[in-house]
Amino acid sequence: MALSKYSVSWSITARVLKKSNVLPYQKERGTGKYFTAILIDKTTEIRAKAFGDDCDRLFSQLQENNVYNIKNGQIQLADKKYNKSKNDYEIIFNETTIIIQKFGVTDIPSHPQLKTIENVFSMDQNTLIDTIGVIIEIEQSKEIKKNNSNDTYKLRNIILADCTRSVTVTLWDIDATNFNANEGDIMSIMGGKIINYKNVNKISVTGSSEIIINPYWNETFDLQIWYKEFEKKKLLNLSQVSIGSQELNMFEISQINRNKTINERILQQNKIDDDLISKRLLELNDEEHKIKRERTDLNFKKQRLSIERESIKSHLEN
Repeated sequence: MALSKYSVSWSITARVLKKSNVLPYQKERGTGKYFTAILIDKTTEIRAKAFGDDCDRLFSQLQENNVYNIKNGQIQLADKKYNKSKNDYEIIFNETTIIIQKFGVTDIPSHPQLKTIENVFSMDQNTLIDTIGVIIEIEQSKEIKKNNSNDTYKLRNIILADCTRSVTVTLWDIDATNFNANEGDIMSIMGGKIINYKNVNKISVTGSSEIIINPYWNETFDLQIWYKEFEKKKLLNLSQVSIGSQELNMFEISQINRNKTINERILQQNKIDDDLISKRLLELNDEEHKIKRERTDLNFKKQRLSIERESIKSHLEN
């Protein structure tokens, strides 16, 4: 998507990641209406807007998750006060804009590039992140009194984890009250804001952030598989598991797990997975030796049969 303010006649093929409703606006010159759309291609994303008659003409032509060939329109610098997309430019649809839907396009992603949770802790405050993880814990919403005021606001903390780390995600007011998901669900956050609380980075969900629960993405399925492995410690079929030099039964393991942090649990599961992989590699090595011996025996038998066949043919010819 190589667009700049100098682009005059241009064409892109992009997926509609998100589309707003038709919204009103009011300026000194009068009132009007507009809508916005976030477009994504193989390399980046960009926000597009349409006003007035162009809003009426184009709004129904764009549907979320569909792919379109879009031609022409005005390219201008993005006002970062209002435009939080990851592009320095934005598109203003106008009377020259042509939109044609494309079918069978599979190589354009359905979401922006997602960062793993470990990235949160190296990012600067007030920067934005797109990420995804498993909901490990959901706290109750609570009311907090604002400083120097009798007003209150609500917040709810959620612990989100992936195979790299866990992080606290804070929801505010309506989002905190109406949050409807369960532990074990997969949650993606688009445009989460990095904040620092007590010298630890967290993710704050703001009004411009977007939350999707259990999106139909490859990352969702990968996280579901990881989480099932992560949870195996609670559902082990073995009666005992060796941890260090101790033999602990299932009840003792569950008691220990309750007192561990999320990161400690991940490390414990990592150790279990590593042991399982090492065991399987030994089994595969043993199988490879057996296959190698069998292949040698079969090649020898094949050679012997060939010699016998040639000998019989020679005898018959004589």
